[in-house]
This record gives sequence, C-alpha cells and structure tokens, in this order.
Amino acid sequence: MIYLLACIGCTVFLILTFKCYEIFRVPTFPAIVVNYITCTTVGLLQFSPVPALHQITQASWFPFALLLGTLFIFTFYLIAITAQRVGITAASVASKISLVIPVLVSLLILQNNLKEYTGLNYLGMGVALAAIVLTSLPTRQNTQASPSKPALVSLALPLLIFVCSGVGDALINYTNHYYLKPAEAGAFTTFTFATSATMGTLFLLYQLLLKKQFLSLRSLVGGVVLGIPNYFSIYFLLKTLSAFNNDGAFLYPVINIGIILLGMAAAILFFKERLSRINLVGVAVAVVALVLLSYQEIGKYLTL
Repeated sequence: MIYLLACIGCTVFLILTFKCYEIFRVPTFPAIVVNYITCTTVGLLQFSPVPALHQITQASWFPFALLLGTLFIFTFYLIAITAQRVGITAASVASKISLVIPVLVSLLILQNNLKEYTGLNYLGMGVALAAIVLTSLPTRQNTQASPSKPALVSLALPLLIFVCSGVGDALINYTNHYYLKPAEAGAFTTFTFATSATMGTLFLLYQLLLKKQFLSLRSLVGGVVLGIPNYFSIYFLLKTLSAFNNDGAFLYPVINIGIILLGMAAAILFFKERLSRINLVGVAVAVVALVLLSYQEIGKYLTL
C-alpha cells in the first residue's frame, strides 16, 4: 500500500510541478531536458554496473528504447503545456484515461488478455473519450480571461496527450512482451530516459543557437525537482506491481483513479483551479470509465 500511495503521489507531483513552472516563470522545455538528465543520472546510480554501449546497441529492444525516449519527451512537453493552458485536471484525465490504447493493443495484437472482456469493459473505453472532452472544455471564467484561446486548442491538447501516452504505454507492453528480459528492465528504462535527455539536449542546443530558448538557474532547479519524482514514479509503479503479483488490470485503473482525484483536489486547493459543472461531470465520468474497464478485478479484491 505504501508503494501504491507513493506512485500516485509522485505522479500527481509531476503535473503540479508543471503548473508551478507557469507561476514561477520557469522555462518549460529546458527544465524538461534537465529533468531527463536527472532521471538518467538516478537510473545509472541505481542500476550500476551499467552495461557497455555495444551491449545496449546490439540488444533487441534498442530501437524501441530510441522510439520511446523520443515519444516520452514530446508527451511530457504536451502534458506541461496542457496543465498550464487548459488545466491540471484535464492533463491528469487525458494521460491516465489513455490506458484504453494499451488495453486494445493487448486484446487485438498481443492477445495476452487474462480475462474475458465484456460489453461493460468496451463501454468503458468509449466513456473514457467522453471524459477527456468534458474535462477539457474551458470554463466560463477561462473563456472570458483568454478570449483569444479557441476551444479547439483546449480539446486538441488533451486528445494529443491521450494518443501519445497510450501509444507509449502500448509500446512498452509490446517491447516487454516480445523483446525484453526481466534482467534488462533497469538498462532499458535508463537508456530510454537517456534517449529523451539526448533528443531534448540536441533540440535545446538548436534553440539556444537561434536564441529561442535560454538556460537559467530556474530551469536547472526546476528540472531536478521534476526529474527525481519522475524517475521514482516509475520505480514505485514497478514495486507496486510486484507487491500485487503484477495484476496490472486491477492496479492501473486504481492508480489512475487516485491520480485523477488527487490531482483535481490539489489543483483546487493549491492553485484555485475552477472547474465548471461539466468539468466535474467529466471527472466523475473518468472514474466510471476506469471502473467499467476493471470492475471484475476490483470486485475480486473487494471480496477478499
């Protein structure tokens, strides 16, 4: 239970940190690059000795780590922009409801589903999309404060998060199913973070040359503050899965419900984020969607 709560807490802290970037005027992209450098450093310290470079490049999972690392930093930046421009709640819901995509991949491609999917499970997938739309609709206050911001942007950003997060999770499942050995998990995770750091650094250097970005102490501090919980959110997730016998079908919805609800509460409490009635309905719909997706597993644990 400690690992479960720690995983939820670290993940919510990530999204709240993005909102703090806006308040304290921390340049977002440079901080995200520093974040992935921090993640890589923590991973190297934890999973020493590090495999030789030629062993990594010859590994069957190497191209997937490259692809995932690139996708990670793009998705992370999308979450940051969404938390700042649309809201913490919308960013939380979009990133967590995206589990619909890896579920579909498991059913249609990997065909390793451990249960019989019912009509209620598939209904949950459809309801999940409705939750993204409802939580992303701008409030009346936001519309009046930012009349130039089209409602389409408020919907497009969370939908992009939904797709990118879901594809990333599905790619992790695919790689783990076909290419990754249990002993290689640490090296795979660390190299994926290293790829994100490398891609981000190259793009940041390009922007620095064009003077479109700049490095500051705030970016460095903000990146380290983000990187440590980012790494441990995955670390605690793995620990939680081990503690619950890798029952991801039960754990992922429970974790995601916790992230959505805690993220909403923190946004209201610390940032005075205003949610319309439609947004609140969207949060409730998100919880319903996650329950529909995993009601069999939830019922099993409740009857223990």
